[in-house]
Amino acid sequence: MLDLHIHILPGVDDGAQNYEDSMAMAEMAYACDVTTIVATPHANQMGRFENFYTPDFAGRYRRLERLIQSYGINIDILEGQEIMASDDMGRKIAEGRLISLNHTQYYLIEFPFDSDPRWIRDRLADVLRLGKTPLIAHVERYFCVQDNPGYVYEWIQMGCLTQLNKGSVFGRMGRGAQYASVPLLNYELIHCVASDAHSPVQRTPWLGDIWDFLVRYYDEEYAYRMLEGNPKRIIAGQTVRSYAREPELR
Repeated sequence: MLDLHIHILPGVDDGAQNYEDSMAMAEMAYACDVTTIVATPHANQMGRFENFYTPDFAGRYRRLERLIQSYGINIDILEGQEIMASDDMGRKIAEGRLISLNHTQYYLIEFPFDSDPRWIRDRLADVLRLGKTPLIAHVERYFCVQDNPGYVYEWIQMGCLTQLNKGSVFGRMGRGAQYASVPLLNYELIHCVASDAHSPVQRTPWLGDIWDFLVRYYDEEYAYRMLEGNPKRIIAGQTVRSYAREPELR
């Protein structure tokens, strides 16, 4: 499996606080057959976790990968960011201060949970105009989506991809996110599932439970597509096929 959204880079955000945390997270991921991780520290959170991409910041990914491999944990660490949307996000992407997943055309973008859907649409359009593809982080957590999953269908029709947090399925992100996960998965409005792990203790990188869930309630092909097939295509910069269907109004 591949994990495209995980806060394993130590000491830069509210995820892993030190290399010990990072190592424990990597060991847990490896134990459930994760082979590739895209480290996605929070970025563009002004006044909190700005984390703009610089040569010095780029070195943090390589240091983490060398440490993990020195302990015999055979996991590839790729570069990425979880970018907080802003009015000037497009300019910062064009300047190279905000980066994509493994330097492909796919940018992992998050929004404040109470964002107006029109503002979300406008910021997604900013990225699409650059010839880039937004991968919308934990789409089930936005209040507008919890009220109307049809917004996700509209964003996919624009050309965006979507990511679901594995913890949301099990109620670990609140009931709203859990309930929203059902139509999003049923109508195939999700392109990949990731851990969004922040520590080895809570919000962990263990993906074994979500694999079992998807196999049980959908099928093995669906689980593979969410946790391996589509993530592989994303980190390779390849086109991801969409099976999205417009959800019925509730």
